[in-house]
Amino acid sequence: MAKMHKMDGKVELNCSAEKIFEALGPKLAHVPQLCPDLVHGIALHQGGNSTYIIERTDEIDVKTMKITRSIIEGELLTYYKSLIIHFQPIPKGNGKSCVMVYTLEYEKIDENAPEPTEFDEKNMKITRSYYH
Repeated sequence: MAKMHKMDGKVELNCSAEKIFEALGPKLAHVPQLCPDLVHGIALHQGGNSTYIIERTDEIDVKTMKITRSIIEGELLTYYKSLIIHFQPIPKGNGKSCVMVYTLEYEKIDENAPEPTEFDEKNMKITRSYYH
């Protein structure tokens, strides 16, 4: 049986948790306008589509502001059987800033597959470019 791996990360942002939740959930199509040097386009069909991957939005929990997406197509699946991303902005202090908590769950096709650090770093860079 293959082993599921987990990678966690946090990014501090200078915006409210509600604002970043809206940008990554209900208003995902606006991402290319917020960071055009990193994301060249999104076409929505079963989730979001970027240049390198196709994601499916599995869950948007408005109460907890948690978003879960799965990678369903693209070059990353050359190395991984599955990639699931969880995002959750946590309000900080006076509500004008937050910490974005990421969890990436993945299953490698084989043990020689690389860790998905480049994908993880790109996600954090895109998030920082919004409101950092």
